[in-house]
Amino acid sequence: MNKKRYILGIATLILVISGCSGDFLDRQPYGVLNEEDFFKTNDAGIKLVTSCYQPMLDGWGYSVNKVALGDEVVDNADAGGSDPGDRPQTTEVGRGRPLTSNPLLLECWSNRFNGIGKCNIALDAITREGGNLVSGGVAIPQETVARYLAEIRFLRAWYYFDLITVFKEVPLVTTVEETATRKEKAHIAELREQLYSDLDAAINESNFPRLKQLAASEAGRASKDAAFALKARAALFFAGLMEQGILDGDATAEYVIARTAAEEVVKNGGLSLLPDFQDLYRGDYEIGPFSSENIFGVLRDYNPAFGLGGDAFAIMNVGRNNVGGYGGNTPTRDLAASYDPTDPRKLFTIISHNDIFRTSSGGQEVHNYQGYFNDYNLQHSRKAFVPQQYRENNDLLRSNWQPYWLRYAEVLLIYAEASLKSNGSATEVVERINEVRRRAFVTTSKTDAPAVFRKFAADLKPINESLFQSAYAVKASDDLLAAIKRERRAELALEGLRLYDLIRWGDYATTMQAFYKAYGFADKGRDASANSWPFPIPQIEIDRSNGKLTQHANY
Repeated sequence: MNKKRYILGIATLILVISGCSGDFLDRQPYGVLNEEDFFKTNDAGIKLVTSCYQPMLDGWGYSVNKVALGDEVVDNADAGGSDPGDRPQTTEVGRGRPLTSNPLLLECWSNRFNGIGKCNIALDAITREGGNLVSGGVAIPQETVARYLAEIRFLRAWYYFDLITVFKEVPLVTTVEETATRKEKAHIAELREQLYSDLDAAINESNFPRLKQLAASEAGRASKDAAFALKARAALFFAGLMEQGILDGDATAEYVIARTAAEEVVKNGGLSLLPDFQDLYRGDYEIGPFSSENIFGVLRDYNPAFGLGGDAFAIMNVGRNNVGGYGGNTPTRDLAASYDPTDPRKLFTIISHNDIFRTSSGGQEVHNYQGYFNDYNLQHSRKAFVPQQYRENNDLLRSNWQPYWLRYAEVLLIYAEASLKSNGSATEVVERINEVRRRAFVTTSKTDAPAVFRKFAADLKPINESLFQSAYAVKASDDLLAAIKRERRAELALEGLRLYDLIRWGDYATTMQAFYKAYGFADKGRDASANSWPFPIPQIEIDRSNGKLTQHANY
């Protein structure tokens, strides 16, 4: 009897469903918005803009990857790690002839194209639906919509320039395309044109604010000054390639583009250097990220209640053993030797084995860098290290560590170099170099505040303006290009820019060959040559393209 009732119930249910199937089955699922309705929800516009920043919050795919490719594969740092088998992808690129299956290169490709894809989606959506966007139930002004579009175009240019620096030529994707679409490489001239188009659109948008116009609540967002600074950085790169015959064009005219963009930031941005270099890298991240020196970075706020964790960079690139890190990003002996012993930037860039920092409980933490793949250098990055008092529960992943991807100091040095290369005033070239050097030698602290003992503090001494001018300032009679090269390395080491510099200067092969001859550690530079760069397109991307995407001729 019960069985019959069960069968009857099922039959009745089927009849009910079939009788109203037109209404029941076509109903939208609860909690799912279609695209049209989404754009009418509160703050849909800023959510789309925020999504374009998201790839930069990927500690492994962006922060760790960017510095690995920018510094660890060249002469500034080694990959480090537990042993020679730890992150071999970095060591392989450092030898100068990476395989087309190299994971570090694939990681860069995937992360940056993820960012480009998000920018394309946001540009398309906001262009179409900008009139429907609301915030707090009120329609968003068209001025705000225009700002969103400028901000996104800057970010798309940012991701593309990362790819150009590593791969030279990649597919150019500026619209939302079907997933089955496959594209060939764009010529670097075409990529340059698109990069400038995006940056100029951002620069020329009156509603895109200058950095000094950003509200405190908007810290970390891109600004017009960031667009000018990126244009200056990119033009310096393209000019270098033109000088080497890698890219057709007038190198002097390209240097003028770099000079003009940098000059706009220097003379009209209202920005300045922090007086003390230590305030950038002490570890508290309470001053540097919110100063006018930080033109563009990725703000971090360790806040687990909102799902916000620390950056993997702050544990990956810190010493192992009792320090608690993974031992990556070990500054080379060559980098340490390149500093003037009296330059405090060395102190705030490199930590040595046996340096001592205070613990959060008032004790001492002696840094032990022996017994893993750092025995050769016995050094780690001070720019990555967050002392215990600035972390929660002494956890290296629970801090506000954050990178500076564009600093005003770099813009000053771009301005100096671009001026020198475009027959600008030697007086101004010297003035800009010395603005950076004066901060380092005269006003930067000579002690590391959270430390008890620092090896590289031994040679530091007070330097007043008179002594600076007589012994440390660059003079117009000096080799100014050599001075700029030294200054960029000292100021920007371990911030992801060394590969960019060596490639555009045409110094990559000779620098890495000399490095291998002098040190030979992990065979870094062994296979470096004029055919090392551009690095190879990941083979998996070529396979997926069904013949559309081809490998670089040098691979």
